[in-house]
Amino acid sequence: MEKNIKFEQNTPLWDNSLSIEERLDYLTGAMTLEEKIHCLTTGCPDIPRLGIRATYMGGEAAHGIEARHDQAFNKGEPEPTTAFTQPIGMSASFDRELIRECGRAVGEEARALYTRNGGGGLCRWAPTIDMERDPRWGRTEESYGEDPYLTGEMAGAYIRGMRGEDPFYIRCGATLKHFYANNVEKDRIKISSSVDRRNKNEYYLKPFKKAIMEGSAEAVMTSYNEINGIPAIVNDEVRHILKGTYGLPGHVVCDGGDFSQTVSDHHFYRTHGETLANGLKAGVDCFTDDGEVVYAATREALDNGWITEKDIDESVRNSFRTRIRLGMFDKESDCPYQNMGEEYINNGEHKELARKMADEAVVLLKNENGILPLDEKAEKKIAVVGPLADVWYKDWYCGIPPYAVTVLDGIREAFTNAEISHESGLSEIQIRLTEQNSDECYVGLDQNSRLKLVKKEQAETFILNDWGCGNMTLTAKSNGRFVTLEEDTDIIKADKKEAFGWFVRESWNFKKEKNGFTLESWNKKQVFVDKAGYFSICVDNPSTQFEIEIVKDGKKAAEKTAEKADYVVAVIGCDPVINSKEEVDRTTLALPPEQEELVKEVAAANHNTIVVLISNYPYAIGELQKQVPAILLSASGSQELGHGIADVMTGKASAAGRVNMTWYHSDEDLPDMNDYDIIQGKRTYQYFDREVLYPFGYGMSYTTFSYEKMQIKKERGCIKVSCFIRNTGEKTGDEVVQLYVHKKDSRVKRPIKQLAGFERVHNIKPKEVRKVNFTVQLWELEYYDVISERMILEDGNYQFMVGASSQDIRLEQSIMIDGLHAGKRNPFQTTAADCYDAYDHMFLHRGINGSSCVIPGSAGDDPDMIGECPVEGTLIYHDFVFYKKPRKLNITLKVLETAHITVTGENGVQITAEPVDCYRMLEIDLPEDCIKTGVPETVQIRVEGKCKISKFVFA
Repeated sequence: MEKNIKFEQNTPLWDNSLSIEERLDYLTGAMTLEEKIHCLTTGCPDIPRLGIRATYMGGEAAHGIEARHDQAFNKGEPEPTTAFTQPIGMSASFDRELIRECGRAVGEEARALYTRNGGGGLCRWAPTIDMERDPRWGRTEESYGEDPYLTGEMAGAYIRGMRGEDPFYIRCGATLKHFYANNVEKDRIKISSSVDRRNKNEYYLKPFKKAIMEGSAEAVMTSYNEINGIPAIVNDEVRHILKGTYGLPGHVVCDGGDFSQTVSDHHFYRTHGETLANGLKAGVDCFTDDGEVVYAATREALDNGWITEKDIDESVRNSFRTRIRLGMFDKESDCPYQNMGEEYINNGEHKELARKMADEAVVLLKNENGILPLDEKAEKKIAVVGPLADVWYKDWYCGIPPYAVTVLDGIREAFTNAEISHESGLSEIQIRLTEQNSDECYVGLDQNSRLKLVKKEQAETFILNDWGCGNMTLTAKSNGRFVTLEEDTDIIKADKKEAFGWFVRESWNFKKEKNGFTLESWNKKQVFVDKAGYFSICVDNPSTQFEIEIVKDGKKAAEKTAEKADYVVAVIGCDPVINSKEEVDRTTLALPPEQEELVKEVAAANHNTIVVLISNYPYAIGELQKQVPAILLSASGSQELGHGIADVMTGKASAAGRVNMTWYHSDEDLPDMNDYDIIQGKRTYQYFDREVLYPFGYGMSYTTFSYEKMQIKKERGCIKVSCFIRNTGEKTGDEVVQLYVHKKDSRVKRPIKQLAGFERVHNIKPKEVRKVNFTVQLWELEYYDVISERMILEDGNYQFMVGASSQDIRLEQSIMIDGLHAGKRNPFQTTAADCYDAYDHMFLHRGINGSSCVIPGSAGDDPDMIGECPVEGTLIYHDFVFYKKPRKLNITLKVLETAHITVTGENGVQITAEPVDCYRMLEIDLPEDCIKTGVPETVQIRVEGKCKISKFVFA
């Protein structure tokens, strides 16, 4: 039918000689209001008279194009695409140019799929640049580490690769995720992140600034969470910071379903119309939600006068500005990226890039006595053991690769003269009822693979994989399929090819009971056996108890295999959808106990045990680190995973990856997940001041390097630093040279070290010397001054340090930089309560007219909940200078329960405030000798009782 429809191209929209704004002027004038409303989602409809074909903007591209087509909204046959290493692994390469090339490959495949299918997918929802302040965050695999400079640089390179080199046209647009402070999965669709001004400006916003202003990101996706009580979808920082300060050129979308959740989960508005109106005014252009809901909400907002057509026009302009720059209205064929075809999908060059990235993502964590690299030509016996040795796991945002190389595959291919043996280390079990009332008391499968009771000779043998934290998988040995709880039923079957899904229905837990075990499903429901002998989920029935019979002890089998080998490669780690994923945070840094025990037993049997850790996040592996001579780390996700491990294991590729997150010793090193304050909470390498397992930037090499002749000088707007590195070892290798900075004698607590530059220097031959140059922009050294309420460059002494990690500093020099002195506080001008210098037991939430208030309690607390015992908290403000004696302190606050407020100078004063249902000014009389004049004075406000403090001023 569409063949008979003419899509008009002789309009100003298609006129390349006009400026983009002139084309948009025509478009918004020519479209009807109805047509504009239908463009407020991520798609637009066919409008033939304007030459507009239905298109959408979206789709994932975290480490390759996701075209699985396995979700309800895009069901279909999967389209294989090149799969690179997870972003956390790509970032570990510290190689801007390589990640840019990977981004180019992603952009090329997006274009080729667009040529194949039409429709959209040219502005992808990637990269994720949320700051990874906590290694327990469920989505750690998706981002680039704990440092904002590294994240901005690496994500920016990926974006530039996606975008292409044309000054106007875009090959593939990047949509940054998620704006911002989005590091907790539990209750993420309604939780509020408490973020003060320093953390916001110095840490959480910094990668967005770099990715937009330097990386040329096209769009941004807002996050699910609230920020200080304001849902991200209606946070006006979208308009003022992203679009205003940073100059975002394209559009802003909300996260999937967040439009509806503003009413249903945040309970921020009563109607969707209010969300739409305020979302548009805040700067969100496209609402990623049900189109009919968005349409009805728009009509409601228009009918009530909350928005005008002009507000909708702005949104339409922003989304079509992106479409024009993507070449969707390019009549003259000026766009160099049009009609890119099948030759760009899964081609040889992309395959080579995937392998190169898999190589460079590998981090050598330990190499005692130079056990690595291994001679690939040697005639040795190599035992490859472990549950991750011969598997390849996909993650939620990956595509389907054209092939996948496991670690076992890579080792077999690399060591052609070796005798390779393999054991998974997983036990094989049979399950039977604890109480044997009949011959049919064992678990078997019927003809449809349903679990039912059978006689012993018909019992099924299951392969048990215990991932820890109450998550196990069971695979039926007879058919190789996972046991699953069938969706929307109570039927339990062994018929799934993989354990994968938004809900991992293949996850089970054997819970130890007094007389055996009960079996619990992924959704915490107990299993029972019905009258017909079939397994089901308990409703009103008591759970059934089972016993486990070991058919094959996996660890013993691995131990026997290890005893016969010259070397053992133990492959352990994570499954990207079990224990940690979107909507699931980790509860511990510990390795799965079964995996740790496996390594312990294998290493005891063979001291030449090399651990390969396939992980998308840090583990607390202190004990394991002591047990084995070598450890290699790689993130998952790459179709070339096994080749990458083998290339580094043999020395074919240089061992030069670096950890981009601090590896802590234990869970005790971390504060509460909801604590976003990295400064006072001492998070990340910037502020953590105790011993760690592996520091940020750490990674070993097969050779050694010396650092020499550091030079530093000031130039206009920047600092230039250089040094020489010399390969002092016997092998050619790469070195990741890292530049850190520390501000001495600052008014405020500054980072212990802060990454200011890095360079991966390739293929340095023995005795060869290379010069490394760094340019540090002065704005990178700024901090947020709570007195002037802006970012400032503080004058004084800056210590620059060059080294091989944040704790392996080889050279350092200091330099004086001209900047500003932080001023003094004027007590007779209003001070916002959230402009504190320090605090104890306080958090931020929604205040007056979009401002933030400060509330006694802990981050994550309900701002309106009153407990049995009054909460206490303290705010501290330094450097007030009183030129006259104050008589009063006026505090604007909302009191929820009777509160006792104490103000301290030299002599404190206390007042009791009774509950009120609105903000009001509380007047506190100050004694004559309360505060000194003429000298810097610290004011401390201590509160006992739930109240919301907005601002204060002395009089």
